[in-house]
Amino acid sequence: MFNMKRFVLSVLPVLFVLLLSGCKVDAIWVSRTDLDFQRDNNPQYFDLANENASMGTINVTISPDKSWIKVAPILAPCKPPDAGGLVKSRVEVRIDRSKITDEGKISGTITLKADGIKEVTVKVSAIQDEKTPALAPLNIVNPVTTYSNPYLVEFSFSLRDQTDRAVIGEPAQFSVEGFEDNYPVGMPQGLLLRRGAARQLWLELVLDYSILMQQIENAIPEMERAVSEVLLPSLNEDVLVSASGFYRDNLNSQVIVPYTANHAHVAQRIQASQTELFTGFRSGARVYDALMSSIDRFNNLGLTDQDEKYIVLFCNGRDTSSQTLPAIVIEQAKAAGVHIIVVGFGESIDSGDLITVAMSANGRYISASTLGDLQASFERIVEDLNCQYVVRWASLRRDAIIMRPSFKLTLGDASASYKSDKNFIAQNHAADPLQGRLMLVQSDTPDNTTLFLRANYVPYDISELRFRVTSANAYQVTIVNASNDGLIADWQLTRVEEGNGTQLITVKGASPMPFASFGAMLRFRFDAMVDTPFTAFEVDNSLYAEGDGQSFIIEN
Repeated sequence: MFNMKRFVLSVLPVLFVLLLSGCKVDAIWVSRTDLDFQRDNNPQYFDLANENASMGTINVTISPDKSWIKVAPILAPCKPPDAGGLVKSRVEVRIDRSKITDEGKISGTITLKADGIKEVTVKVSAIQDEKTPALAPLNIVNPVTTYSNPYLVEFSFSLRDQTDRAVIGEPAQFSVEGFEDNYPVGMPQGLLLRRGAARQLWLELVLDYSILMQQIENAIPEMERAVSEVLLPSLNEDVLVSASGFYRDNLNSQVIVPYTANHAHVAQRIQASQTELFTGFRSGARVYDALMSSIDRFNNLGLTDQDEKYIVLFCNGRDTSSQTLPAIVIEQAKAAGVHIIVVGFGESIDSGDLITVAMSANGRYISASTLGDLQASFERIVEDLNCQYVVRWASLRRDAIIMRPSFKLTLGDASASYKSDKNFIAQNHAADPLQGRLMLVQSDTPDNTTLFLRANYVPYDISELRFRVTSANAYQVTIVNASNDGLIADWQLTRVEEGNGTQLITVKGASPMPFASFGAMLRFRFDAMVDTPFTAFEVDNSLYAEGDGQSFIIEN
């Protein structure tokens, strides 16, 4: 027999709960509920989905409660699960430190809601050491001043916008001005702007194969894939790349592949490293020891201030066993002129010291909390490498007067300027301005040898170069193209056999190379590894016998 009283008593609690909840149901799913930026400026991400299979598409609004929290998108249509599982959308979260008014640990909340659906919140926190002024539309970041012979003034730097993202453009899109104290410099001094990629770039990849990475499903394969398919293909063909890895607390980091311009070979060696190098058990991570070993290898190369030196570290973020302190890594990296970019992977990443290392070593820290973040993280590295620029000129001063050079860049309506913190005294860098400087840079793999002929300095009015080259081995020679920042990309090349393995190689252009410029010019490739590619490689300076005294030397 139906008992009305018992029925009413049984449904009252349910009705009460529904009343309090507004009859809202669970549907919004997020991959992370806590985003801790600490001192990092790079974006973080979380995935969003509709986990309620009984509902159709829901429109989720994404609203931060603080002005310094920036999200994209602010509205996300979320479909119900399908046969493959949750249909996820990616949400990017940034922090705008210019809008933070407090110091210390700060926090805010992102609220996700939809009609008839229970709200979900994501906590956002950061550390603000000091009140930060707003970034300008164009910002010169990590500038380094170098003075060298003959009378060269050079600035290398990154460009970023008001959101701290890379500014990437062709040099011709910018207007550049140079100054020696308050005196402008220009065409007579060879004032130029080039992409940083026109310099010789040395890049070491430091990869984490420790137990900490092994415990994250697919982390190591995805790390290797991102290196091979995203980072390496984006590099200029003359970039010299090395890779090393660490996987045990009782072993030093090991070189996977020495420096080479054969990027496909680098990818192959990385893919083979787990079966050939990192075998047996895995244990603790020696992150800072591995960084120190990489810096030591740079020091042993005998590079100059004109070489760009980068370490890209990919790790879980936890260091369990290093003997080297982070402060020592910072000190040695700055002394060697090495930039350190860190990709920290994992939900529980211990990023405080790594952020300090990266920022102090003129690099960047990039967070990759999930496997889905890896692609974006490596694309961010590519952006950072592509937003490097060099301003250079050859001073006409020959005196001992102390002065401070500076420069100004303009892109559209935005401009930025920088004045060196180092004194320039022309007499300290005296050398013959009519003598050009060239260099051969060699890289080897078991299957081939490649050399790039680079200009470190070009005197006035050079529209032709001629070389007498002798080799016991067959080789191909090509002009480095414009997409690889070749200095003579539009010139023509001819080869004349002179016998006994000697060729006369001539390159000629319709107009002279820019005065005081630099960059890769020719690429020589041997289809086997050869210990001595050339028995003779000479510049034929007789070409300039009727000129104004120009000449070239090969510095190595």
